[in-house]
Amino acid sequence: MISPFLGRLGFTLLFALQLAFAARYPSFGTVQTTNSSGVLNAVINNTASSTNLFDYRVQADLANLVETLQANDTDIRVVLFSSGNKEFFIAHIDVDFFLPGYESPLPFFDPGFPDMTFPTALLWNISQLPQATIAMVEGRARGIGNEFLMSCDMRFSTTSPSVLLAQLETSFGLNPGGGGAMYLSNLIGRGRTLEYVLSATDIDAVTAEKYGWINRVFDNSAAMKEYVHTLARRIALFPPAGINGTKFGVNAVSRPSREVIVQKAMAVIDMLAASPATQAYAARFLKATNNQSIGELELDYGQALLALYNVTEEELKN
Repeated sequence: MISPFLGRLGFTLLFALQLAFAARYPSFGTVQTTNSSGVLNAVINNTASSTNLFDYRVQADLANLVETLQANDTDIRVVLFSSGNKEFFIAHIDVDFFLPGYESPLPFFDPGFPDMTFPTALLWNISQLPQATIAMVEGRARGIGNEFLMSCDMRFSTTSPSVLLAQLETSFGLNPGGGGAMYLSNLIGRGRTLEYVLSATDIDAVTAEKYGWINRVFDNSAAMKEYVHTLARRIALFPPAGINGTKFGVNAVSRPSREVIVQKAMAVIDMLAASPATQAYAARFLKATNNQSIGELELDYGQALLALYNVTEEELKN
């Protein structure tokens, strides 16, 4: 079976060249922004999905925002990302993305980086923004949701039980194709990265702070927002060149290069996505979640996924 990524390459490259001259992608209203004193608040709220799915709607709106921020001709110096869904910061990518027949108004490959799929390039562009980027987490972030957090410069969270982070790709027969495991290994080390990513296990906020997965946790939303907004306003006092220059140096030693992400992450998921095992699991997942709606599997994936492999926690222990 030919990979759906490679099968659409020729058409998508032509489509990408055409879109490269367009100022904006379609707008779906999934990212609401407010700007105050150099701090941009961006709230992700995909009302078309009960799990705040990272589908083409969110990707398009984030791409439009990133385009503006990349121009670096505004007074924005810090970007705060949060979610309008208290249960899900970002659940994961739309699993249909990996299945034949997937349709989207977005190009499959990014116009700026024709060797990168659109969502992978989007995460890369976020990691390279000249502004400081901070995520405020109050819900689940798995798969590309966690990779989105990894693409931000800093991550803060509440201790809510809804905060569960994970890279779930291995359970699909995939790998974190956006570089999430690469970023994570620089934060928590090789051993812990492999422990969590290979097992597709959720990590709670308190443990994530202990390991360095996130910067700091707070007992409630108000305390988190007070701290983060104060931090953001302090950073926004400083000249943009200093912020960008500091990020440039830190990224040089803490981020994998674009070429490494393409060759060692995205190319691998490209190959694996077409495998019969992945296709079969994705189909079971879509059926079990009623097409990615809120339910036991989406809420408690780390434990509930065992049922899709017809095994219980007790059987694992014995």
